[in-house]
Amino acid sequence: MNKTICRVMVLGAVSLLSTGPASSGLAFSVLAVSAPAPAAAAQTVAEKAVQIRARALLEEFYAVKLERLWAAFTPDVKAQWGTLDGFTQYRKTGVEQFGAQKELVAEKTFMRGGVTYYVRSATFEKSPQVVWAVAFGFDQLGRVSDFGISLEHDRSGDQVALGSF
Repeated sequence: MNKTICRVMVLGAVSLLSTGPASSGLAFSVLAVSAPAPAAAAQTVAEKAVQIRARALLEEFYAVKLERLWAAFTPDVKAQWGTLDGFTQYRKTGVEQFGAQKELVAEKTFMRGGVTYYVRSATFEKSPQVVWAVAFGFDQLGRVSDFGISLEHDRSGDQVALGSF
C-alpha cells in the first residue's frame, strides 16, 4: 500500500490525515465542542441509502456475523484489519469487554470528499457511561472505504447539578 488515508472520527466530525507508508492503523483525535451543533439538514438520497445499508451491516457486526461487512471493505480497509479471522477476534473481544449496545445516543450521515459517512454514537452494557462512535465511510461504488470505532465521550466525569428543585 503506497499511502493510507485515515479518517479521524470523533463526535461525527471527520478530518483527513495523510500518513506515511508505515502506518497500518486508524488515527483518532479528540475534538472539543463548545457551541451547539447547527440544525441538521435534510438527508440526501445517498445519505439515506448509506444509513440503511450501514445499519444492516452494523447489526451483523454486533452479532459477530462479519462476512458481508468484510466483503464490502476496500483492500485498504482490509489491510488495516489484517484478516477476516483477526477482525472476527477483534469483534469477539469487543463483545466480551463491552457487551451489547445499550443506548443509541445519536446517528448522523454526511458527505465529505466523495465519501458518504454514517456515524452511530452508542453506549454498551458493560460500560454505560462511555459513548463510542462507530463510523462507516462508503465510496461512490458502495464499498466501505473507511471503518473505525473511537471513544466519543466518557460521561462518568460529567458534572450533575444537585440541589432542591
